[in-house]
Amino acid sequence: MNARRNPRVFLERMSISFAGLLLVALTALAAAGCGGGGGSNGDAEAAMAKLLEVGQNPGTTNQVLVDGLPPGLPDGLPEYPGSRLVGSTVTTSSAAKTLGVLRETGDSVDKVYAYFEQALDVDPWEIQISSFPAKSAGLQFVSVTDANMAGAVVIQSSGQDEGDTLIFLSIQTATATPTSEPFKLEPSKPLPRDWPAQVPVYPNATITGTAWGRAEAASEWQISFLAQTTPTDVIDFYRTELTNASFVVTDQAPQNGVSVLSFKNELTAETWNGAVSAQTFADDPTYTQGTVQLSISSSAAAQPSGTPTP
Repeated sequence: MNARRNPRVFLERMSISFAGLLLVALTALAAAGCGGGGGSNGDAEAAMAKLLEVGQNPGTTNQVLVDGLPPGLPDGLPEYPGSRLVGSTVTTSSAAKTLGVLRETGDSVDKVYAYFEQALDVDPWEIQISSFPAKSAGLQFVSVTDANMAGAVVIQSSGQDEGDTLIFLSIQTATATPTSEPFKLEPSKPLPRDWPAQVPVYPNATITGTAWGRAEAASEWQISFLAQTTPTDVIDFYRTELTNASFVVTDQAPQNGVSVLSFKNELTAETWNGAVSAQTFADDPTYTQGTVQLSISSSAAAQPSGTPTP
């Protein structure tokens, strides 16, 4: 997927709202005295820890590096000229890994903002959102070469001197979505009680669900099954077998990819009504999911009731 063609896809998936989280965190950093070189390494580490505590999900791991860059920082990220490195962070969750770098400079917010607005709108980066309130600014950007990578820059006055400005640049990479486990076929269930032998079960099918019910004037059954075949083969099988068993078989119009046929046979004192449906199994397309429903009423005038609930 090309990030330039659909640039908001990854941004919309992010679990952290950069603009809200980082502006709040940077305010805490400024209050802790990290800006302007007035704070110790201990102050910086404590302030960075506060940043990591904001809005984190359970299971997230955090690492703070004072006066050091995080390992694995992508090449080509712009670094504001003449700025001083305060520290960095590594935040890892099941969904993403976020690397953050905090710097400070004596230049104004306006000047820093103008630099990043230009530097982050050149390949391989592309700005998606830009915000410039009074004493702070923020930009969100994506990689045009990696749809799983996006980042943000938050620029804020430290509140100490007019020219003291904090710059927090973060880059987030989504972890690969774990593939689902392959479908595993469970053992076949037995046929429901008193299943009529006149209605066959598809050869080598695995019965996955059954239901049956009895009322004063009718009895009803249902089976669901899986078979390594096609929906067409299932329908063809039942059309042939039920016709040979003297049922009147009628093909119904397919509904949402489901093939359906109905069958009926009026005997001396009973009316048999049923239906067969077949469709490709969603969890494993090498299987067909089939359902057979049958109702036997004691009077030719009786109509089959609703499908029994498994």
